[in-house]
Amino acid sequence: MTSLRLLLRRGYATKYSGRVVTELDNGRSFAVEVHVPNIQLYDARGYPLPRRDLICKVMNILSKSPDPFLDLSDYLQTLTLTLTVSEASEILKSLHSTPLALQFFRFCHSSIPKFRHDCFTYNRILLILSKSSSPDRFDSVRRIVDEMERLRVRGNISTVNILIGIFSGGEDLDRCLRLVKQWELRMNRYTYKCLLQAHLRSRDSIKAMEVYQEMRRKDYQPDIFAYNMLLDALAKDEKVDQANKVFEEMKRKHCEPDEYTYTILIRMTGKLRKPDDSIALFQEMVSKNLAPNLIAYNTIIQVLAASKMVDKTIYLFSKMVENDCRPNEFTYSVILNLLVSEGQLGRLDEVVEMSNKYMNKGIYAYLVRTLSKLGHASEAHRLFCYMWNFHDKGDRDAYLSMLESLCKEGKMVEAIDLLSKIHEKGITSDTIMYNTVFTALGKSKQISHLQDLYEKMKKEGPLPDIFTYNILISSFGRAGRVDEAVSIFDELENSDCKPDIVSYNSLINSLGKNGDVDEAHMRFREMEEKGLNPDVVTYSTLIECFGKSDKVEMACRLFDEMLSDGCCPNIVTYNILLDCLERCGRTAEAVDLYAKLKEQGLTPDSITYSILERLQSGSHRKFRIRRQNPITGWVVSPLR
Repeated sequence: MTSLRLLLRRGYATKYSGRVVTELDNGRSFAVEVHVPNIQLYDARGYPLPRRDLICKVMNILSKSPDPFLDLSDYLQTLTLTLTVSEASEILKSLHSTPLALQFFRFCHSSIPKFRHDCFTYNRILLILSKSSSPDRFDSVRRIVDEMERLRVRGNISTVNILIGIFSGGEDLDRCLRLVKQWELRMNRYTYKCLLQAHLRSRDSIKAMEVYQEMRRKDYQPDIFAYNMLLDALAKDEKVDQANKVFEEMKRKHCEPDEYTYTILIRMTGKLRKPDDSIALFQEMVSKNLAPNLIAYNTIIQVLAASKMVDKTIYLFSKMVENDCRPNEFTYSVILNLLVSEGQLGRLDEVVEMSNKYMNKGIYAYLVRTLSKLGHASEAHRLFCYMWNFHDKGDRDAYLSMLESLCKEGKMVEAIDLLSKIHEKGITSDTIMYNTVFTALGKSKQISHLQDLYEKMKKEGPLPDIFTYNILISSFGRAGRVDEAVSIFDELENSDCKPDIVSYNSLINSLGKNGDVDEAHMRFREMEEKGLNPDVVTYSTLIECFGKSDKVEMACRLFDEMLSDGCCPNIVTYNILLDCLERCGRTAEAVDLYAKLKEQGLTPDSITYSILERLQSGSHRKFRIRRQNPITGWVVSPLR
């Protein structure tokens, strides 16, 4: 019996012959040149066995040769026995490049005499294409199927399964079903599963249900994955009765629902505003010893929060923590929004306390950011203090959010204090943080704090950037401190940063609105000389400065220059010049300007209308204005 077994094994072995080519003097080491036999071995069923040495040689040529298919053609011509279909299939399986696999597939048919692909090599190349992300993979698959039909290569059920897995509905899927009849195949359980998934991928729950019913008639039971996909599609399409029916049939067929099944149904009942049904499903899941995962907990918490059930939401959250399921940012965001909407933000401390073991700096940071954005600065600050006291290392985003929140609330002393202590938590203050505080100080005209903080920045770092300089110029100008604004601009010119349009706009605005219109005009010309093109803000600002200085001609001239330079005025520009002309009694020019505004396609705003009303009621008016209706706007009609 043993000798018979050895004899049978011998048929699968490969015999090698060789000769010694080098040998050392001591006879202990030598090299042997091995001759690979050029014979074809067969398995017990009579199928040729793949020659591993040949496969390795071909793979080596394809991966390393500069002209792989020319070299491969030369190599194959040296063989007594040509490449077999099974060997081609093994080579295709080993290739990791889809384009190279396609080239090799074509090469076999076109360049190897008498080589003919069978359904197994076709299946192999189709499987390779199914895993490809190439945008033309579908066209490649269609061409291969066309070729199979043209050459009358009969596929097997695996071919159909692969094709169904590639396509998702439409004519391609219909063709797959025609091939089943054409090749006289019988669809198996796996084919129906692939077909069910294909319809679900194309979001066609109607056809998916038809396939499911056909599976039931043939007594093919879907697996848990197929059931869950079908339930999810039905739930998303709000086909509640069908989803419930499938769920009950699933349980009758002894396919036990898992946590994903229950999560799908909990989400569905939640959308239907049936929280009690959602709770019942959740309890059923727990009673079957299924451990709810993060998605399941988040789903039921979201359902309860949508129904404003604060107590039940917090209770379920406590159970989540007890069962060692770590909450994520979404969990906290749902609970936080619920507490805010129900006016019970004070219970956030309770939530934080019960999940203390999971409260890392990332969660603290998220809560601080969210509370700040929702406008609850006090609660954000209190939570921020917890984070400050219990974590040695800080989170930059959280600190920046807290800084923005303090600035927004006008708590500038606290903001400056935070900025000065931020390094204690391993965070380096940067220009964005400084600029945030500078902006708030400038808007509140706290110039002394602004100057002190700027001096500190220059002394300790970081270096100011272009935004820093622009904020400072604007802030000093807003406070009427023109000399300081000019001084900052000079510092900007001498720094590594260079003034941009915003810098000049801020300086021009500071000079013009504080009475130095001539200097503002000079800076305007300087800006042009340096190659910076004035924008609509630049022109509007300077036109306003001229107007308020009663230099109407200069304002009008600058407006004409603006148009000739191709800079389109906006409604603000027109309002500024209209106001200027109205105050000087130049009503006819104001009428012409209003007509030009309408021609440009701009929509008058409330400021435009108020200026027109002043024009109408003025003692020097030479026209009347009537309002046709609030939709069509004003009509200006000169009196003849």
